[in-house]
Amino acid sequence: MSNQIDLTLTRCTAAGCLAAAPWLVASAFVLITGASEKHWMFALAPLTFAGAIFQYRLNGLLAGQSAVLGLCQDQNTLYARLGSGQTLAVTACPSSRISSKVVLLKLRPIATRSASYPVVLLSGTRIAGNVPEDQFRRLRMWLRLGRTQ
Repeated sequence: MSNQIDLTLTRCTAAGCLAAAPWLVASAFVLITGASEKHWMFALAPLTFAGAIFQYRLNGLLAGQSAVLGLCQDQNTLYARLGSGQTLAVTACPSSRISSKVVLLKLRPIATRSASYPVVLLSGTRIAGNVPEDQFRRLRMWLRLGRTQ
């Protein structure tokens, strides 16, 4: 049995909704605040809705040049396959969160510090996830225990 991790993401509505949730909360705040006599706040609503749509497309529909379509691990290095066709060596930022059914990753390329790539990984039986269970478990364990510092 190989310890290689080769994770291919699939389109997932739940992952898109989870990625868009902070932007939708910000949209609700802007709309409620705008309705309570701060009418200038309505000008921010299109920006927050655009952020929600962007994150839904990026993480739910896997559309766009910077969408992460897959992750693979080789010789203790994590690689991300992007929608643009590139494969980059990446590292998970400390702000990434790992739980038993959800992994929220913020991936930063090793070569540069200019861009980061958000990734939402879901695995479960109640809600269809966007990754296979066995590869998801291997990635979680590698992220928690297997990396060298």
